Amino acid sequence: MNKEFLEFMTGKESVPEHLKSLAKKDILLSFHAKSIIAKFLGFQLLGALFSMSVCPQFGLGLVDGHGITHMVRMIGDWACAAFCGSLFLSAGLMVAFIGMKGEELWWVWNRYKFSLIFLPAILWSGLMLTNISLDLTGESISYHVMWIVSAVVAQWALLKMRSTMFLKHATLRY
Repeated sequence: MNKEFLEFMTGKESVPEHLKSLAKKDILLSFHAKSIIAKFLGFQLLGALFSMSVCPQFGLGLVDGHGITHMVRMIGDWACAAFCGSLFLSAGLMVAFIGMKGEELWWVWNRYKFSLIFLPAILWSGLMLTNISLDLTGESISYHVMWIVSAVVAQWALLKMRSTMFLKHATLRY
């Protein structure tokens, strides 16, 4: 073991420049963790408020009627749940894409992908599941499970795609 370590320490190999750059960015962004997370969650909240203003699901919409959700609901309750769930959390992510740098989103993805994707989903899942007790038409456990799953999958896919785009861009520069 000591011989291998000595060979490693005396070797001429160096870390590729793009990996060195990504490690430096990761360390630098870690110093601003609280502000990056606060910004990300703030954008999530803005997107949620936007989607709630146009979605009739919670009864808070600024527009009358069901709009496009009526057409989606004609496909089935599952399609409406998938559309609304993915729209709700993806709206916040789209606002974050506009308001945050690619490297900040990459950092969020690498450091907090599970907690920042599942935390909003769990929060809204609790609110959604309380709707079941109201005995509203179309409100069932399967509807809410589809809503939650589509919200999480859409947010995961969008963050993964944006993070991959940043990595490709960062790698091409070196």
